Amino acid sequence: MTNIYDAIKEKENQIAIYQAQISGLQAEIEALRVAARILEGGSGPSVAASETARPVAVQSAPVGAGADKSKRVWP
Repeated sequence: MTNIYDAIKEKENQIAIYQAQISGLQAEIEALRVAARILEGGSGPSVAASETARPVAVQSAPVGAGADKSKRVWP
């Protein structure tokens, strides 16, 4: 049986991992937005504040859909 403190520590570690992944994905998204604006002929890093804070949803894939159990949904 797992000790409650060990279970809490494990969940905290998982949260830290998820937060690091989210930060990396946010940086990747921002880089892709900059690249898209450059390809469209717009300017680089200057962006309206409303465009920088868009949330990204993650949807669960059906079981057995492959090794990756989530699908990114881009705004």
